Amino acid sequence: MSEQPSAALSTDGMAEQQVDPRRWYALAVILLPTLLISLNTYMIQVALPTMQNSLHASFSEAQLMVTGFSLGLAVALIVSGKLGDIYGRKRMLLIGVSGFTVMAALGGLTSDPTLLIAIRIVQGLAAALIQPQVLSTMQVSFLPREKALAFGFYGAMIGFGFAFGLILGGILVNWNPFDLGWRTVFFFNVPFGILVLLLLPIIPESRGGRAQSIDWAGTVLLMSGLFLLVYPLSEGQKQGWPIWTWSCLLLALPVLFAFIAVEIRKRKRDASPLVDLTIFKHRSFGVGMATVVLIYLSMFSFFFILSYYLQFGLHYNVQYTSLIFLPLGIGFFLTSLVSSRIVRRWGMAVLKIGALVMGGCILLLIGSLYVDAMDLLHVRNILILLIYGLGLGMVTTPLVNVVLSAVPIKDAGTGSGLFTTFMYLANSLGVALIGILFSASLGQSLIEAELPDYVRAFSTSLIASGGLALAAFVCLCFLTDRNKRMVEE
Repeated sequence: MSEQPSAALSTDGMAEQQVDPRRWYALAVILLPTLLISLNTYMIQVALPTMQNSLHASFSEAQLMVTGFSLGLAVALIVSGKLGDIYGRKRMLLIGVSGFTVMAALGGLTSDPTLLIAIRIVQGLAAALIQPQVLSTMQVSFLPREKALAFGFYGAMIGFGFAFGLILGGILVNWNPFDLGWRTVFFFNVPFGILVLLLLPIIPESRGGRAQSIDWAGTVLLMSGLFLLVYPLSEGQKQGWPIWTWSCLLLALPVLFAFIAVEIRKRKRDASPLVDLTIFKHRSFGVGMATVVLIYLSMFSFFFILSYYLQFGLHYNVQYTSLIFLPLGIGFFLTSLVSSRIVRRWGMAVLKIGALVMGGCILLLIGSLYVDAMDLLHVRNILILLIYGLGLGMVTTPLVNVVLSAVPIKDAGTGSGLFTTFMYLANSLGVALIGILFSASLGQSLIEAELPDYVRAFSTSLIASGGLALAAFVCLCFLTDRNKRMVEE
């Protein structure tokens, strides 16, 4: 396939993409790493209790096996997007998938909790090399009218991983082939990763449209600031918010402000900043990123408190909990598949309806709790969660296209890195803030609290989660006029 960037200038001065005729085959390949990461994330969550017991790990060590991956992923996303712009997105994808696969093999072989935590952090860094390359390669490989469909498949793949990752993890651990136990969920990724590596040659190489260099000062400041922000948010709730977590959060602010100052100064000197902050001058990108933060704050906080309510309030096991999440994942998967078609017909109204459906279903779930707080597998609750998933797919999948279509092709890697970074920051921030609200509403420890306490805390937290979805709807209203034609293309 062509090794040249897939954009050329047409006679009327508009950027007209020159696309490869095999781009749809390449799409099928480039979505596989996304599925690999998604399945890995949810399978590890299911296997975590077994991993903790087998390795004789503490509760804090077990949690770090999960949050370490997210930490490595979050702090390196923007940098990896820039690396793809400079050195080639296909090359970075090859390195990322290779590292992810090797770390999966090592994770399945290790018996030391500390070493496994380190492996998971490195695996998160490898995943960070993958995510922006997938989005930016899709951005430069398709014509504007095709992008909505391509991103629809991307969202459907994430929905599939979410819907079936938890169940697949439970099946693998219970099946226990060769008496491997939890190690099966790591070894599962190895042949999958090798398959992806064998298929990668079909993907076209692409780079940013101009000569660039790495902004090392910006890189150090950004990664340090994000680490100081993400790590205490990930660990603070579990450790009771000790003083060091607040110190890190306070220190993160001047470090991130210093990063912004360095990037502005480099831009004025016509140097190559890590992040060209003028990207936020595109109104649809700036407002779209605000929508991304709000919608993912709502989604991740809802997932977190639902899981807590099921496992601590109702004492459901992990496999039974995964059945509660299944209708939600199925709804997400279904609307992700058809989102491009319905958005092409009704435009931005689809995204706004999706946000309203998310908020409305959360409020309906509150009412359902006061009818029967115990049976969340009742058909009433299954329908609420299914419709919530439908709304989630209606807003999150097209939102990728709305936000990234505002980014020039030369900055596709940077835009993709920013999108995924904000998404994972919303994950950590949403879990931390809703965890504080949930604990405050509960009024006592998780062990001592009774069902009425959990219902009260769950309901209060649901109000906040639903409010965030409605706030995202307000942001989407500011995108209506200017983005209608773009979404319909």
